[in-house]
Amino acid sequence: MKETKVSWCPDLTGHDGPIYRAIVEAMQRDIRTGTLPEGSRLPTQRDLAWALNVNLSTVTEAFREATRLRLIAGEVGRGTYVLPVNTATSLYAIDRPHAENAIDLSTIKPVQGFSREDVQSRFAALLQRQNLVDVMDYHAPSLIGRCRAAVVKLCQSRGFHPPADRIFPCAGAQAALFAALQMIAKPDLPVLVEELTFPGMKVAAKQMGLRLVPVGMDKKGILPEDLDRASRASGARTLVLSPILQNPTGTTMDRQRRADIVEMAEKLDLLVIEEDVYGGFSGQPPLSLQLAGRSILVGGLSKLVAPGLRFGYIIVTFDADSPRSRLMNFATDELVHVTSWMTAPIMLELVCDWIESGAVDEQMEWQRQEARARQSLVRRRLGLPALGRNPAAPHLWVSTDEGSPYEGRTGEQLASLARAAGVDLVSASTFCAGRMLSDGVRICVTAPRDRADLAEACKRLVQAWN
Repeated sequence: MKETKVSWCPDLTGHDGPIYRAIVEAMQRDIRTGTLPEGSRLPTQRDLAWALNVNLSTVTEAFREATRLRLIAGEVGRGTYVLPVNTATSLYAIDRPHAENAIDLSTIKPVQGFSREDVQSRFAALLQRQNLVDVMDYHAPSLIGRCRAAVVKLCQSRGFHPPADRIFPCAGAQAALFAALQMIAKPDLPVLVEELTFPGMKVAAKQMGLRLVPVGMDKKGILPEDLDRASRASGARTLVLSPILQNPTGTTMDRQRRADIVEMAEKLDLLVIEEDVYGGFSGQPPLSLQLAGRSILVGGLSKLVAPGLRFGYIIVTFDADSPRSRLMNFATDELVHVTSWMTAPIMLELVCDWIESGAVDEQMEWQRQEARARQSLVRRRLGLPALGRNPAAPHLWVSTDEGSPYEGRTGEQLASLARAAGVDLVSASTFCAGRMLSDGVRICVTAPRDRADLAEACKRLVQAWN
């Protein structure tokens, strides 16, 4: 999205209370009414103070509060911009409305691949256990150990062999992300993220009071030179990124880009929180394998197998005696209490049984093949580039930037036309971590129950967009 230049001076007439608060409320009002469109560059703090005839410190306080509320973001040497409205939380609403007969392409979830008999057989095996009563008690150390061994089994197929004592089971990948961020969270702490980042990160940042610092991207992932710039300008020493099948763009770093990012992380002494929830679709090893004790990996089964399992994990690649661990005040016992103790023993027993039996591997392979077939279907119907040998994500990105078949439109326009045609999509503003430099929509190809529904959705989109 192109930068919009506006000459903005808020109307503070009749406002009681602190002037800085009046400026913030006027900013909120003008953003809501469209007087301040997203992407608008605001006047400098000094110019605004002069225009309002107030102290510079008053405007500074207003900008600080507006930044905390995620209304605006400043970029060193570039100015202060109005952020897109944060709609990430709406994706998690239990009662999120869908129009009647609408086809949902807005939610990333696996294809429903389990039969009634599959689920019944797994629960039947659990019910036949001798120690079934134990699942009504607190977690036994043996159960946590079994979970850790199950995660090791999941990782080994990708050439990653993490020590079992650094694996912490969680109640889903989002809970794992919260646990990882809690290890470093401080009010207004700057955290580096991709310029289009996954909604769960935006939700976590808002709830924890973290300040997101966007890093530019291309078709291979985040740009090393912009990571260097953003880290130095903001002072951020934590990076959250998705190297494999990134959400929402679906990009996967190639070997050279991975090496460049690892080198930059070492140069800047960054802690990297790797979101790896789609890594199993690719078979590629996680970036944490190359990060030599400076990463925390977040993974889970909700996107790969079934969201109802609510099983995730974090893998800490540094040990409790390392300098980084002491710097973060990392304590294994504390981490267990905010991760494994929040899980249900009965669910852990069920997940371990599925992993140990090979059922999870079978389901993941089926999901990979189905995602590839659906990606090909959507790309062919919408006139997008073929997938080729690239790994298939459960989602794809339809760009409206230069060179796209939909160049000249905005992501919100495409999403609005799609909704009118009975297809739910998500536009770029939901993922934008700062000033929106790239635009488009995300299509979740595995959300419909079958390929026939997906084909019908494509038909509606072609009619709406053309």
